[in-house]
Amino acid sequence: MVSLKNNKFLILGAGNMGISFIKALLQNKISASKIFIIEKNISPELKKIKLQKKITIVKDASKFSKNFKPSIVLLAVKPNQLGSAMSEELIDLISDSLIISIIAGKKIRELKKITRNKNKTVRAMTNTPVSLGMGTSILFFDKKINKKDKILAKEFLALVGQVNEARNESIIDTFTAIYGSGPAYIFLMIEILIKISSKAGLKNSENMVIQTFLGSLLLLMSEKHDAAMLRKKVTSKGGTTQAALSILNSNKGLPDLLSRAINKARKRSIDLSNN
Repeated sequence: MVSLKNNKFLILGAGNMGISFIKALLQNKISASKIFIIEKNISPELKKIKLQKKITIVKDASKFSKNFKPSIVLLAVKPNQLGSAMSEELIDLISDSLIISIIAGKKIRELKKITRNKNKTVRAMTNTPVSLGMGTSILFFDKKINKKDKILAKEFLALVGQVNEARNESIIDTFTAIYGSGPAYIFLMIEILIKISSKAGLKNSENMVIQTFLGSLLLLMSEKHDAAMLRKKVTSKGGTTQAALSILNSNKGLPDLLSRAINKARKRSIDLSNN
């Protein structure tokens, strides 16, 4: 964390994702005096952080002096907002910054063109558990980026969870389909189980389903066995679990459904990147 503490941070866009990174910086003892935000619509949550921690929030880059040079810039605006947000003043300020983008669908080539940043651009994707510091993120580096900036980018994303590196930019579409959208798949399964349980007349269904998921994950994390082995340990030959799994693992069952769903999400990610 020492290398991060020596840097100034500029976050463009303080929606849910941007705020998650702001909180992570503060929680990891980064001084509020080193955190700067550009956000036109200040939410109640962001206002609360500003009052408590005295971070600097401005509506556009013209509010900064020309001598202001952030070391690390996080691009966290919506895809359709990047062009208008990238003013000439901002481009000048971040000309030599390490730029990390978590904007969906924006490829390295396009990011470099919009920001005019020559060789310090990083494309990243993550997912909503970043708000708890439990995100899963992937990074793809511009081919000209140096080793020091690679380390800084990885440390920055590590503030909000696990970090992985993509060797090929196209793999980000697959990551988006599996891990970016992944929480929605899990929430859907929880939703369905709650409905089935409630319909069957079981009381406290929501808490019981959540506890089952949480307990299963904690068991997986504490055991030396992988998920497949733990599943086998739960499944007795000729028992109720085996009966249920015979449906879920059938020809048109869960593996097929998830594969088709993820493939469709990946294709949609590709389409959005090409628009």
